[in-house]
Amino acid sequence: MHGRVKVRTTEEEVARKQKERQEKLKKFKYAMQKIQGKRNQGELDKELLELTGNVLSSNPDIYTLWNIRREIFTLFLKDDAMLDEMSALYDAELQLTEYCLKINPKSYGAWHQREWVLTTRSDPNWAQELAVCNKYLKLDERNFHTWDYRRFVVSKCKPSLKDEFDFTTEKLHDNFSNYSAWHYRSKMLVALFPDVEGGRPIEDSHHKHELKMVQSAAFTDPDDTSAWFYQRWLLGAVRNSVNLVVVTVTKSKTTLAFNQYVSHDYVKDKIQIVFNKSTIAGDWISCTGNQYDIVWIFKHTETIQDDMEIEVEHDVNNGKNVVGCVKVKPFTFIGKNQISFQKSYSEPVLKELETQLDACRQLLALEPDNKWTLLTTTVFLYCIDAKKYHNEVIENLQALKSIDKLRIGYYNDLITKWCIENQLNNYHGDNSISFKISFDEKISSLPHLQFYSHCENVDLSNQNISSKALPSLIVLQNCKNLSLNNNKLTTLKGFPSLELEVLDLQNNDLDKSEVDLLKEKLNCNIIF
Repeated sequence: MHGRVKVRTTEEEVARKQKERQEKLKKFKYAMQKIQGKRNQGELDKELLELTGNVLSSNPDIYTLWNIRREIFTLFLKDDAMLDEMSALYDAELQLTEYCLKINPKSYGAWHQREWVLTTRSDPNWAQELAVCNKYLKLDERNFHTWDYRRFVVSKCKPSLKDEFDFTTEKLHDNFSNYSAWHYRSKMLVALFPDVEGGRPIEDSHHKHELKMVQSAAFTDPDDTSAWFYQRWLLGAVRNSVNLVVVTVTKSKTTLAFNQYVSHDYVKDKIQIVFNKSTIAGDWISCTGNQYDIVWIFKHTETIQDDMEIEVEHDVNNGKNVVGCVKVKPFTFIGKNQISFQKSYSEPVLKELETQLDACRQLLALEPDNKWTLLTTTVFLYCIDAKKYHNEVIENLQALKSIDKLRIGYYNDLITKWCIENQLNNYHGDNSISFKISFDEKISSLPHLQFYSHCENVDLSNQNISSKALPSLIVLQNCKNLSLNNNKLTTLKGFPSLELEVLDLQNNDLDKSEVDLLKEKLNCNIIF
């Protein structure tokens, strides 16, 4: 207590407590030996229930004892003589778990046992369980065990979603710093207020309302992360459709790149390759060998002519999208779709984002080193108009690397991703078969590389690419000349099988024996 002198622990007190611990340990060991002995003898009876219950009442986190109790209940269920007692035994078990939860409200074993009882018995009282959740969330509104259990109970008794949504509002008004409540709210929000007409996850007016609410929470305590994370989720709550971005047809290979991973069934059902007005047959092969992929290879037996008319038809929700291919060199055809990385918000939501951007700028003026305010300002700029605010976005991310040194890698990845997107927005429309980084920032990863799957010449020299990024190169299915000169490569493990002619690995910290093995594997000229 404040204002009271702390009484020093005497040697006698230390000895007394040590003796108490030894006595408790002795009793615990004796009880556990007796429990294991009865279990080994197959004596799964009420005495064993009592023994395990006594131990769990002191320590509810011994999973083995909960398992033993489930074994006993399962055996009792098979005994006709016990059927009349089962309801009372289940009630007693719920009372035990509740007692254990008073000792440790975050006991995995006690919560799981309670869930098991309710799914095993024939007469569960779900309304009572919802009341139990309410009680424990009054004691600790941030206990994620209780929130998780509440989701389980709600899935069984199916109360009004509106009531559950209002419950999260109540809990958040009690304390904005509540990850579990924000997360649960996100699930209720999408279910209650979908944008049926616009096809977005959330209806506009509620999207806007949530942005206002979370801004209030974030500004109440700028250092609390829970509201910022919910805000990031809201900013990402836009629907992204599958888009075919690049088609490449050569004598040896036909490849299709998408903006997101799609399944084998998807390309089989949604894509038709058309040569000279005729749909051709073939087989789809993932470039990585996975069921879902971002670049797919179409194996066919047609002979590629130099004067062919090539189209790819993509069945989408609102009809058919046709990508026409143009000849960029003899026997090489490339087709590209229009691309956009800009998130599609409704006008009311966009105006709300602009209002909140202004508010963030004002808060940032007062607290220029608050990483969450600076990061949120940066995300707002990106979401509102990534191209217009690109330079400011990158400057902010560079500043964040100094303010928040523990997450330098995260900011580097964002810089890489958003710079690549900006370059793609500027140059994706041309038919060049060469790719080189056109900005000053050094990339550390390889996002959106499938957009360059058509390129024969890929220059990734003088960057900060590490060896962990090498498997990503698999999407460069048409690359002939690849430069990784002057990067951060330390091993070639994971380097994919590509049909390269020249590979430049100079100025990397690599072992020559690894280079020789790769040269044998790829059968190409390696400069080292």
